[in-house]
Amino acid sequence: MAWTLPGHINNPVLQKKAILETSYAFSRTLNPRNVEFSWYPLWGQTLCDLVADVPDLIVAAQFPVWVVHEDNDAQEAQDDGDNPEEVEEEEVAKVVVVKDQREQHAVGIVVDFAILSLTAVPEAREKLRYGGWRITTVNVGLLVEVKRSWNGKFGDIAEAREDLIEQAGYLFLKDANKTSVMAIAAAGPYWSGTTINCADIERTIHRLSAKDPSYQPPGKESQDRLPRWNKILCIDGASSTARLRTVYMKLRD
Repeated sequence: MAWTLPGHINNPVLQKKAILETSYAFSRTLNPRNVEFSWYPLWGQTLCDLVADVPDLIVAAQFPVWVVHEDNDAQEAQDDGDNPEEVEEEEVAKVVVVKDQREQHAVGIVVDFAILSLTAVPEAREKLRYGGWRITTVNVGLLVEVKRSWNGKFGDIAEAREDLIEQAGYLFLKDANKTSVMAIAAAGPYWSGTTINCADIERTIHRLSAKDPSYQPPGKESQDRLPRWNKILCIDGASSTARLRTVYMKLRD
């Protein structure tokens, strides 16, 4: 018996949603410029359906990965009269710089989607606010970058793959204990997956770390080893569902 996305089991409504979301994104009337944002509903729904039966796996859209660099040489004024709660954001190509008095050297990147594994402990006194659970750890299991519909070339998926390498670099900088993360590069309904290992993208991590004033570069610059990406598949095919099952099983481990 073929495997089915957990969210689709005995739920024809969600199966129909996936069909309508694909039709919406392909529509030249509703999406004449073929922008990537029109594909977000399909991918958001698919990822939610993928982990629908696992309560501690959640889908986070527009997930930011922050790294706070400490400047040991500069001690700026403690209070310049501005509201310390105010935050300014400058976003260019999804790279975000946060300017605020508490984290003056925070930089990061916004991921289209991430699947997070949450660890929680019961807290009876927090029942009214948090349903009786307090989150203790958050682990990023999957990064997903979505580009516009594939046009017969690998251009859009290649760009998504490049973005994911940088996103993983920020993630490894933020969590020094993390050694790998799964990734999906998508262009419309077409996608390809891989596992990005921290040890394989040392050059990218070095480049991102160089923005930290306290960073000490290694004596010899290392080179990235490009991950091996899976064959490109269409999301509504049987082969895609079988591959998503592999992603599902790894997320549950």
